[in-house]
Amino acid sequence: MTEWFEEWFDTEYYHLLYNNRNDEEAAAFMRRICSYLGLPEGAKVADIACGKGRHSHVLGNFGFLVYGYDLSGNSICQARELASPNESFFVHDIREPFPHNGFDAAFNLFTSFGYFNSPAEDEQTLKNIYHMLKPGAVFVQDYLNGLPLLNQLPCQGSEVRNNLTFKLAKRYEAPFIYKTIHVEDSHGIHDFEEKVKIYSEAELRDLHTGAGFVVDAVCGNYELQPYEKQSSPRIILISRKPA
Repeated sequence: MTEWFEEWFDTEYYHLLYNNRNDEEAAAFMRRICSYLGLPEGAKVADIACGKGRHSHVLGNFGFLVYGYDLSGNSICQARELASPNESFFVHDIREPFPHNGFDAAFNLFTSFGYFNSPAEDEQTLKNIYHMLKPGAVFVQDYLNGLPLLNQLPCQGSEVRNNLTFKLAKRYEAPFIYKTIHVEDSHGIHDFEEKVKIYSEAELRDLHTGAGFVVDAVCGNYELQPYEKQSSPRIILISRKPA
C-alpha cells in the first residue's frame, strides 16, 4: 500500500500549497548553523529528506560537497534543475541505508521526519544517519515544537494559491497532528492528508542517544536561542557521532 507521504509529496498540489516557504529564512538559518558548527569549505554534507533542495542549494553555495536525497521523484527533479556542480541529488527512502558515507555533517530540516506509524522506523532512520557519518561528525535535526500548538487544535482555515483555494483542517490524535487538505479544480475534487508525530525534546534526545549520538546542544528557533518547552517554535538538536 502506498503511504500518504509517497503520494502527497509527489503531487503538483503539494508543491503549489507550499510554494511560499521562506527561502531567505532558510538561507539565514544555514549561514548561522554552519558558522556555529565551524564546517570548513569543501566539507562533505548530506541534506536528508531534502525536498526541492532549498537548503541544499545554500550549502552548495557555501562550497560544501552536498548530497541531497528525498523519496519524492518530482522534488528531486526540481532540485537537480538548480543544482551547482558540487551538488548531487538522489531519490532515496530515509528508512534505508544511504549508499554513500564518510560525511562531515548531516542535516534533517524543517520537520522532514516523524511521518511513520512505527517508532522502529524513526529509530532506523537515525541509525542510518549515524552510520553514514565520519567519527566526530555532526548531525543537525530541525523539528517543530508541537506542544504550543496543541491548545489551538482542532482548527480550520483556507489558503489561496494561483487562484486555487485549499481548505485545511488540523486535529490532534496522539501522537500525531493531522492536516486534511481539500482542493477542487478543473481536474476534479482532491483530498489529501498529512500527519506528523509530536515529539518532545526529551523523546528526540532519546532517539539520538539511542542511535549512538551525543547531544551537544538544543536550540528553540532559527536564531539558535535556547529551547523553551512552552514557547519555542522549533526543537533543533545538534548532535555528534563520537570520535
